[in-house]
Amino acid sequence: MNIIYFTKQLLFSFSIAVLLMSCDTAKEQPSNDTNTAQTASETAGTQNNEQEFKDAPDFTLKTMEGEEFTLSDQQGRIVVLNFWATWCAPCRKEIPDFMELHEELNDNGVLFAGVSLDEEGWEKVRPYAEDMGINYPIMVDDGSVSREYGPIRAIPTTFIINKKGQVEYVAPGMLTKDKLQPLLEKLAAR
Repeated sequence: MNIIYFTKQLLFSFSIAVLLMSCDTAKEQPSNDTNTAQTASETAGTQNNEQEFKDAPDFTLKTMEGEEFTLSDQQGRIVVLNFWATWCAPCRKEIPDFMELHEELNDNGVLFAGVSLDEEGWEKVRPYAEDMGINYPIMVDDGSVSREYGPIRAIPTTFIINKKGQVEYVAPGMLTKDKLQPLLEKLAAR
């Protein structure tokens, strides 16, 4: 199966998932004029096999453990950057799959990172993350990260960032292990 076909199928599935399983964000966020990823139809029109993707906006946030997480420090790894909230049912449903994949693929250079959009901040996020036993870095957005990647109109929304630090896929709506694992394995093998 070639990557363009797979990408189209994945984006179609994500579009359906958004309609069925995404949470509307509570507040409208300002628009950003730069798109951070290309759609499959845009990349299908490129003349050569070397697809060009936009650089992922860099950021630094504190993790639940109080350490700084800087996206650009992760270059050379596949980063699955997930925007979520504790009150979002599809977000809560996909977290166990993310935890499994993080454990299974971490040695292959795949890192999951969650950016919570909860307005109550760590007061809500910390107890939830501890109860779930989330095994990947969790951060609370200060508003700057979602603004750079947004507008984030529905959550969950996941950005898959390649080893070069470029946004290669954007997935609005809930992701499952079955849909995500083959894509991550393929990206990690490149």
